[in-house]
Amino acid sequence: MAKIDYSALAAAIMENVGGSGNVHTVSHCVTRLRFVLKDRSMAKDAEIKQLTGVLGVVYGSGQYQVILGENLFPVFDEIVKNYKVETGDVVAENHTEDLALKGKKKTIKDYFMKAIQFMSASLTPFITVLFGAGMLRVILSLASYFYPAVTSSTTYMLFNFMSQAPFYFMPILVAYGASRVLKSNPAFAITVAAALLYPDFAAMVAAGDPVTMLGLPVKLVSYSSSLLPAIFSAILLAYLEKFFYRVIPGMLRSVFAPLCVFLVGYPVTILILGPAGVVVGTWIVTGIVWLQAHVGGFAPGIIAAIHPFLVMMGVNMLMVAPMTELFTSVGYDNVFRPGWILHNIAEGGSCLAVMLKTKDKDLKSSALSAAIGAIISGVSEPALYGINLRLRTPIFGVVAGGLVGGAVAGFMGAKAFSMGYSSILGVVIFENTMMAIVAGVIAAFLVSFLATFVLYNGKTVND
Repeated sequence: MAKIDYSALAAAIMENVGGSGNVHTVSHCVTRLRFVLKDRSMAKDAEIKQLTGVLGVVYGSGQYQVILGENLFPVFDEIVKNYKVETGDVVAENHTEDLALKGKKKTIKDYFMKAIQFMSASLTPFITVLFGAGMLRVILSLASYFYPAVTSSTTYMLFNFMSQAPFYFMPILVAYGASRVLKSNPAFAITVAAALLYPDFAAMVAAGDPVTMLGLPVKLVSYSSSLLPAIFSAILLAYLEKFFYRVIPGMLRSVFAPLCVFLVGYPVTILILGPAGVVVGTWIVTGIVWLQAHVGGFAPGIIAAIHPFLVMMGVNMLMVAPMTELFTSVGYDNVFRPGWILHNIAEGGSCLAVMLKTKDKDLKSSALSAAIGAIISGVSEPALYGINLRLRTPIFGVVAGGLVGGAVAGFMGAKAFSMGYSSILGVVIFENTMMAIVAGVIAAFLVSFLATFVLYNGKTVND
């Protein structure tokens, strides 16, 4: 394949998104540049899609996303080096609205998409930590399985504390992420979240004796491993911080503004928002259980089959919140994580079928690289945009493979017991149900490979 001039590619992308003057922020994930634009209409989709090295363009969750795959990091570095643009790991919530929509009446879809973007951005730092802790738990589980005596060692115990900490202190980590998105001081949200986990409060919850605050009854709830209470509290505290720092005179602000934030924010959290978050989280889990009751083992298959289209719309992170609630409420995930892994396996199977059937050397190389990325690394965008969607017919193989593989895993009882990467390496997180997910992997790969091999005519897009 021809070598890509990353400096020229970065310049072309910046020109076609309207220049640095049209960019609020630019950040990135694993495979995409993520722009927040002042005017979405200035971006030239067709021109950007034609650039060598660009796999596709998606506009979703308030972000203009340029899919670059393995070309991402060199291009991002060139943009940072050559252009005066604000960068960040996550995009601020108050920047997620397309400025071209200002003054127009918002629709339900607008608010829904804004909520999705806020949740996904808030959970980004947290999910990364959970991946690491989840894989650490897998290593400890394997160590205890092959050498049971290791569990009595202090080394094992200390590493176990590390693996459990992100789950127990989830409200603190989530509060930090939400505050960053809201451009508020994370210390306020972190402190209130920490108060929900304070040992003496936990003792009150365990004791179960009636507790009141300002004469009102406090619902005694354990907030460890909870998600939504911290999100709700962080939103409230962000508004309170802005309000009190604005209305309190400068000479008194540094002392009384923080005091007022806590005097108002903590009671509202402990009396209303905390319990409400637990209730909503329970509803989410109940909804997932209802879905499983009606579709049975097909649930992970449905997730795997629709995942390519969620990625195309830029809303695949929509499933992070219910997945996290499922983990923390029942201790495992038998819907989302299996579905994500099997979708990636199906992407890889289709790419390998393309590689074997095409005679184009560049396409063979790209298909093999994309297959390895999807199956081993769990990164599906190069396979989806660079091969399967671009060639059209392979996407049917992806959907079929994900549906069948997910159904096989679902009916055999595959359960992920910790957060892990969505690749073949993630099968270890299924512990005693590992054979179920392995069977799903085999089914997803074979069906996607065979379906694509039959449907794909071997031609490139330009043939």
